[in-house]
Amino acid sequence: QKQAVEHDSGPLLIVAGAGTGKTTVITQRIAHLIEKGSAKPEEILAVTFTEKAALEMEERIDKLLEYGYMDLWVSTFHSFCERVLRENALDIGLSNDFKILDGTSGWLLARQNLEKFDLKYYKALGNPTKFIQALISHFSHCKDQEIYPEDYLNYADELKTTDNGPEDGETERIKEVANAYHVYQKILLDNGCLDFGDLINYCLKLFKKRPLILKKYREKFKYILVDEFQDTNWAQYELIKLLAEPANNLTVCADDDQAIYRWRGASFSNIIKFQEDFLRAKQVSLIKNYRSCQNILDKSYEFIKQNNPDRLEFRIKINKKLVAGIDGQGVIEHIHAKSLDQEVGEVLKKILEIIKRDKDANYNDFAILVRANDHAIPFIKAL
Repeated sequence: QKQAVEHDSGPLLIVAGAGTGKTTVITQRIAHLIEKGSAKPEEILAVTFTEKAALEMEERIDKLLEYGYMDLWVSTFHSFCERVLRENALDIGLSNDFKILDGTSGWLLARQNLEKFDLKYYKALGNPTKFIQALISHFSHCKDQEIYPEDYLNYADELKTTDNGPEDGETERIKEVANAYHVYQKILLDNGCLDFGDLINYCLKLFKKRPLILKKYREKFKYILVDEFQDTNWAQYELIKLLAEPANNLTVCADDDQAIYRWRGASFSNIIKFQEDFLRAKQVSLIKNYRSCQNILDKSYEFIKQNNPDRLEFRIKINKKLVAGIDGQGVIEHIHAKSLDQEVGEVLKKILEIIKRDKDANYNDFAILVRANDHAIPFIKAL
């Protein structure tokens, strides 16, 4: 932890396992940079994935600094890009009073303009909106990979002119999707709207097309720190890499075993890419866990190893086996039930048994984790 906090300048990769205090390391590093005089608060950009995590980081930094902080940029990727675009959107022909659409709003806008899509392959007679959600999801994935509508259209056109392209029907299908992507983007812009993927991509486009604006932000941020780096997609990594040049005072904190946005195009490939892009990057591994007993960590490790070979530890041969920082043995049990009702009953029975045995325990000490929201309903009803 101390190595990571006191790292001077240049790229830094922190591989931090669960419960090893990575948020503490990032906040302490920010405080260290400010107190040492390496950067003023407004010259540091800290990026994380959720508003909640950003708020928590702000509060922690505020407590660490004697005089508090002013103008420290702690935000999500989307909030950061929105702020940059509000200030500079006009420079790439966008209105700076754009509205931001969530998935549902995007679907409604597409539904209202369905006739503009000219769908043939994807025209469902019984349910004309059947494919809208799938298409919007596909467009979102394209934006995660920094693929613009014009790129998709060019790709579709090239398929028609190459001998080894897909057969005619498949080419027409791809052409239809490419055209739908172009139409969808035009509908968004005509209505003064951007979706979450647009925030990243138009910010990236702004930096690439307007070098003076990029220069201004590069000079502004002397140090950039990214939390939950394993969840970044291609476009987000390109954005942050572009912004960090040429000083490359870029700190990324990652654990591929905790990736939760893999379905959004995120994976540990960006961690590998970071090592390739920054060959001289310092690497610090945090394996001391402050949360659990050793037998729980060992059992977890045996589980997560089932993801090999698609794990960073397996690919680059680093040690990610967590070591407990607290003594004692955790209790690990498996409740086997023949039906859902029996499972719910056994779980509640176990909770009541512990409450009765441990006089200091109350219901706030328990958590029931489920795979999906609706899987919680039987437990909620029984409770």
